[in-house]
Amino acid sequence: MVTLVWVVGAVLVLQVPPPNSGASPATELRREARALREQETGQLKALAERLRARGDSAAVAEVLARVEPARPAGGATRFVPLPEVVPAPAKGLANVPARGPIDAAWRTELQATRSATARGLFALAERAATTTPKHYALADECLRAVLDREPDHPEARRLLGHVPLDGGWATPFAARNLRRKMVNHPTFGWVDPTWLPHLERGELPAPPVPGQRQVRWLSAAQADALHRPWESAWRIETEHFLIRANVPFSEAIAFGRQLETFHELFTALLADVIAPGNRLPLAHRIQDKAMVGERPIDPHLISYFATKQEYVNFLEPTEGPGIDQSLGIYIPPKPGQGKRVPAYFFRDPDGAIAATATLFHEVSHQLLFELAGPNAFDRNVGNYWVFEGLGTYFETVVTVPDGSLRVGGLVGPRIDVAKLRLIKQREFVPTERLVRLGRNEFNRDDLVHLHYAEAMALTIFLMQAEDESYREPFLDYVKDAYRGRLRRDTGRSLAERLDIPYKTLDAQLLEFLRGG
Repeated sequence: MVTLVWVVGAVLVLQVPPPNSGASPATELRREARALREQETGQLKALAERLRARGDSAAVAEVLARVEPARPAGGATRFVPLPEVVPAPAKGLANVPARGPIDAAWRTELQATRSATARGLFALAERAATTTPKHYALADECLRAVLDREPDHPEARRLLGHVPLDGGWATPFAARNLRRKMVNHPTFGWVDPTWLPHLERGELPAPPVPGQRQVRWLSAAQADALHRPWESAWRIETEHFLIRANVPFSEAIAFGRQLETFHELFTALLADVIAPGNRLPLAHRIQDKAMVGERPIDPHLISYFATKQEYVNFLEPTEGPGIDQSLGIYIPPKPGQGKRVPAYFFRDPDGAIAATATLFHEVSHQLLFELAGPNAFDRNVGNYWVFEGLGTYFETVVTVPDGSLRVGGLVGPRIDVAKLRLIKQREFVPTERLVRLGRNEFNRDDLVHLHYAEAMALTIFLMQAEDESYREPFLDYVKDAYRGRLRRDTGRSLAERLDIPYKTLDAQLLEFLRGG
């Protein structure tokens, strides 16, 4: 006979282990979060086995569907973007009515186990966000895990930026659009409902002309052709970006969605680097418990050209003839230029490096320099590698069929180059020498491709390897590099922050590349 003793056992077992006083706060917090999740997995698999022994295959499938997916192969991070709109929750336990006392018992255990884990993870998020130093990225990670288990957790929703809407939740941008009665079209994004009949007939708006009061509708092909000249390019507003593009409208909308998803990933992973610049909404909401949503910000500017030649023609007068060797470009604003300058890209379906990789590389530079506050990276002595390391790290972002992202895997042509040159051809540059390179030495014509590949490999290693135990000290190094604090007589070295000698780091990195 099944009893609710199962529930008590689940709740008692899901306890955070006692702290290990020898570990750093970040390492200990990660260890506790991992222990909570592993204990939950063990509890759910044990429940599934009892249900399997009873012959209830449907219940087994439902329980196992709640088991957190295993970490992706190669040590990559799995990231699940939050939906723009979360409808009001359905009524009833686990949204499925119980068929009898036995069915109710295992459903109660399932929910109690996941709720206990959610409580533990929320407590860890609070500790991560209030300890010294603060670990906002880890807090963000724990809060997302809370919502995976309790989608209607009000404080986790508030902290991650959602606002209440009709019994459910939405991003502030989506909530504003819904209040304006706009509709989120699956292909064309947020549009006025009067657009829908035209979109369904394959029509799009023509460029406006002086004195025009109503939208002029044309076939999609005609409208896209009129928006093809750069001066008539589409202008698209998303939650965090203002995009100018002369590609077909549907492609520009898909491009904007990629940008927004990447913005969410970037601000989550690099939260600790952004927070000191006072531009991290999560930090604001933690400090102000009455704050809901986000403070208004100026959008990031993006220019997206239909062809490489248009991109070159537009930029060559200011950037010189070498611009034709680039795949995309972002140059941080200089004093007096304001807080926002465009990042430039072109449509490149057959490029050696995937267009999305170039996009995420350059936009990672843009978001860092426009969110993390004033920079002084040119005051560092050496330590230039880390900026291109971060850019190439974000080239690893891929979208998988379930809608989640993978970041930090040993993927892409630069990693292939790294394995070839660092291992097979033995051209490895010792890390102690790499960190001493300034911008000019790093970008030497004869070595730049090797330096990029090694910077990418080292960044992936520091963000992902050793159960991510190097991630926080590495990002602390990034934070100081951004602010120009790494000079001959100031600033702790990378090795000091990691608490390992450079030779040990080199051996671990090469082993990581071989085994990845």
